[in-house]
Amino acid sequence: MKSIAELILKEWNQFQKVQNEGGRASCQNDMREFVINRLGQFLTWNDEMRQSYYQDLEEAERLDWNLLTEKYARMMKYTAPQQYAALCNRLPVISEQKENLVEKIVKQQLLWQEEYTRLYPKVSRGSRPTDRGSDADWVTSFETYLRCELYTYSERTLHAYLNHVEDMAHRGINMTILNLEFMAKLYGFSSLQEMENKSY
Repeated sequence: MKSIAELILKEWNQFQKVQNEGGRASCQNDMREFVINRLGQFLTWNDEMRQSYYQDLEEAERLDWNLLTEKYARMMKYTAPQQYAALCNRLPVISEQKENLVEKIVKQQLLWQEEYTRLYPKVSRGSRPTDRGSDADWVTSFETYLRCELYTYSERTLHAYLNHVEDMAHRGINMTILNLEFMAKLYGFSSLQEMENKSY
């Protein structure tokens, strides 16, 4: 079983190879912020999900394909449609099975995101807008970012992801809030509530 650190490093190495239209993005030079964001997310996953996604990254490398480049390219469909039209034929076709898995995950995670913004209004002001109706030129909503990231996962990973999401929902655990709880502590707060209390 690969560690979370190995998973993040594998992603970081692919992130370094993403080529942006306007040149290298500043976030590509901020490893600390990248690690906090990805660690917060991967801590909410189970071992099966992490192992499967690590395999996705390895399989992509063997094919000389970059999953993070694909993620950002797919976002352009909603935020930069003209640029997207010029490159969309190079992206893998999304199967109906994958589409169905992704939409089930997105549906639940949108409910969690809405609960998070309601319970933590000050912290959430610094987050992406929730739904894709807010997408605009180079502004990507939580919904679009999530959907485009999920599209890069294998169906194997998506099945594991959906099973985990359904289990968390059944147990009344909000994965978005859990993710932000981890991130708040990584930023030095005792809890997400303390981060909310100290936000303006």
